[in-house]
Amino acid sequence: MGHLVEPRLAARGGGGGGGFDGAWVVTSVGCGGTTSGAVVVSSGKVIGQGVTGTVSPSGSVSTVGQGNGVTFTGSGRLGARSGSGTWRRSDGCGGTWSSAKQ
Repeated sequence: MGHLVEPRLAARGGGGGGGFDGAWVVTSVGCGGTTSGAVVVSSGKVIGQGVTGTVSPSGSVSTVGQGNGVTFTGSGRLGARSGSGTWRRSDGCGGTWSSAKQ
């Protein structure tokens, strides 16, 4: 039975890093505004403009980044098609993020 399930999971997951691999659009809300950007998840690593991080096999996300003179950290969880979490900047401001897999 397992041989019937595994190919479908592999096809949806996009390869080596499991079901989170692929392009994600992330929307951040807080500090007086809303911003959107794209990141790529590949083999458990998050890569984007000004941001890097990791995704565990269970979907737990941890990120760090910098831009506009501040650094930030983020954490949260990804599911199969969407995710959400919180972030905080070095100046004390923070907010929430949500993501959708493309």
